[in-house]
Amino acid sequence: MSENRFAKARQNKEFTHIDVNSDAKDLTGATPPNKIVTRNKSVVLLEPNTLPVSTRSRTKNGRNLTIPLFVEELNIIEKTVTILGQQSDTSINNFIRQTILDQCKKIIGKEEYQKMLSQQLNVIKTPKEKN
Repeated sequence: MSENRFAKARQNKEFTHIDVNSDAKDLTGATPPNKIVTRNKSVVLLEPNTLPVSTRSRTKNGRNLTIPLFVEELNIIEKTVTILGQQSDTSINNFIRQTILDQCKKIIGKEEYQKMLSQQLNVIKTPKEKN
């Protein structure tokens, strides 16, 4: 067998196996994940959600929205949430998120809102590059 291989090499014939790395995944047809560069220049990847509802978490699989507020603005929000908390179980995070999403639904329309909401994505954090 090795005699045959060397003979092919001497004749300049292709002697590598065609099925080299046949067990590797074919990524040529796969679409690359969405890449986002955040404000602090870190890179996060977005991929379609495959997690069950019970294990998907906004803190682990989502992104943060940070908004600076004046003290009086935060006091107004906290007082509102305190009053709402007496009527139902509401946290400040849920109140802010739901208020923003309700306004978004009014602006972009119910159909577009539902369409975007149904495209669930998860954040995949990339390892930091060393300089």
